[in-house]
Amino acid sequence: MKDSGRAALVRAIDWKRDVLAERIAAQCGASSLLVRSMLTAFGSTLLSMDVSPMVAWSRMAAGIAAPRVVRAMTEVACKQAIAITERLSGEGYDLDLGALIVFFEVVLRDVETSLRLRSEQSESPLADRHGDTIETMLVMLRARDEATCTHSRVTGVWCRRIVDALGLDPITAERTVVGGILHDVGKIATPDAVLFKPGPLDEMEWSIMREHALHGAEVLVEVPALADYAPIVRAHHERIDGRGYPYGLSGDEIPLEARIVAVADAFHAMTSCRPYRDALTVGETVDVLRGGRGKQWDASIVDVMTAVAIELRAEASDAGLDTSLGGPLLGIDRSIAM
Repeated sequence: MKDSGRAALVRAIDWKRDVLAERIAAQCGASSLLVRSMLTAFGSTLLSMDVSPMVAWSRMAAGIAAPRVVRAMTEVACKQAIAITERLSGEGYDLDLGALIVFFEVVLRDVETSLRLRSEQSESPLADRHGDTIETMLVMLRARDEATCTHSRVTGVWCRRIVDALGLDPITAERTVVGGILHDVGKIATPDAVLFKPGPLDEMEWSIMREHALHGAEVLVEVPALADYAPIVRAHHERIDGRGYPYGLSGDEIPLEARIVAVADAFHAMTSCRPYRDALTVGETVDVLRGGRGKQWDASIVDVMTAVAIELRAEASDAGLDTSLGGPLLGIDRSIAM
């Protein structure tokens, strides 16, 4: 199956994502959001001819739905892809149906193996199912968008620095760090045309992008090991002045963990390159945060974030280390586009 044919197949699946999701959900008894996350992993598997995204998705999905449902969803997705392939072949696209069927047999086999291994691990009292589920969620996000996954991990790093500086209790601190790592998981459901647009979004596209906070919370609510983080993910774009989304919460109505994630998220986003602008310097970013102090962001958290960033930059400079935005000390990756 030629690359151009695979790309056409993936585009067709993405174009019909909502219809396919509803169809597969109804047929298999699964939530449409879970099915949409599968279609994202399925598209990545098809495009790369690598089963890893589907295997990672199946491990996550097994924490939400019964193994038989996960198997059924995978089988139906393969059948739908075969039907679309037959149509595209009739339209002149270079697709090898036989090779595709063989590849899907490999996908089904590896998903089945993954489900069996996960079941065996879940029976072990020593299994770290919480951490495994988080990592699996990140694998899914990386399959969707490497940059967003990297940004999520680095946001978690900044959250750790903030909670340490605040001296929060261990439970709240850990909830905040994990909430930071998972804050953008809802972008799994964001359409490609919006998520990967090489320029500023228009108002309609922004309304779609803003749905990621709710989508992320919906995903986490369905995963028992991660449900406690749903309120953090849902509220990480709320604003202190009540002008945020999705619910317009203000002040202390916003969970403390979400207020911390909001500042860490904004700091890393601003100090990262986007297709339509260069990254801001640490000094410029500090100025923006201070400008939104008490309005967009919690004033006390802004104060801690800016103090930590300035201190780290000074320490790196004194030690003769790289203090550029790509420097490892600040945990910033210039290639990231939010």
